[in-house]
Amino acid sequence: MNTDLVLINGDIVSSKEALIDYNDRGHQFGDGVFEIVPVYNGKVFGMIPHMENLFTSVTRLKIPAVYMVEELVEFHEALIKATGMENGEIYTQVTRGSAPFGLAFPEMSVPQLVMQPVFSDRSVLLEFQQKGVKLITEKDVRWQHCDVNTLNRLPEVMARQKAAISGAFDALFVRDGKITETTESSFMLVKDEVLWTAPENENIHKNVTRQVIKERLALDLGMPVVEKNFDIDFAMKAEEAFICGPRCEIVPVTKIDRKLVNNGEVGKVVPQLLEAYKAFVAKECPAR
Repeated sequence: MNTDLVLINGDIVSSKEALIDYNDRGHQFGDGVFEIVPVYNGKVFGMIPHMENLFTSVTRLKIPAVYMVEELVEFHEALIKATGMENGEIYTQVTRGSAPFGLAFPEMSVPQLVMQPVFSDRSVLLEFQQKGVKLITEKDVRWQHCDVNTLNRLPEVMARQKAAISGAFDALFVRDGKITETTESSFMLVKDEVLWTAPENENIHKNVTRQVIKERLALDLGMPVVEKNFDIDFAMKAEEAFICGPRCEIVPVTKIDRKLVNNGEVGKVVPQLLEAYKAFVAKECPAR
């Protein structure tokens, strides 16, 4: 396994050779987008929907599309093969490219693509998935287009650090009294045998794991899904709560701030969803 490789504009190089122009607008202004794609058994999970998310973000920021989806698929496969990655994520960034300092779009710039492998066997998740985690609430001060995965993530960084200091797994954002999501995962509830989650709009990131749960797993388990805004009081009255995303998969939430969810116990539905999710992933990305 070679952990010292990255992909820059289609070329796989040593991280020591991965040079980015200091005038790159991603560095100067956060003028770029990202996508995190999970890897299981040396195979990408959910490639097409993840690339759709990436292209949506690129289009929304009016960054020219330099590569086709097929090329990005090949880049992922090449990087996985070159590094020998079995499990982890590929973190992809696309910036508007390098240009003289100035906020307005440059007349001439070439978008830059960077793909970084993040190695993980996910064993660290097992304890969290079995015992549940604590979240703290935090005012959602992010911009009004969270559905675009921009590189501007300072609110998430500060909230996640606050959670770390308080001994929590993550921070749960609240906007205008309503729960949106955590710093990098979607938030969902189980209440009266119904799955609740915030509506997909400009206040939350597009999340492929959330999409799989809504459109496949909940259906298989016979659970209706309600996409509607709800507050903390509503969440605390739920039988179960959990977060989901490409990095954490599905993790039960047993405590929010100082209050227990389901008396601090992991319920029955979330483990069923996790088992179904792992089975779905194993089918899409079988072991070699």
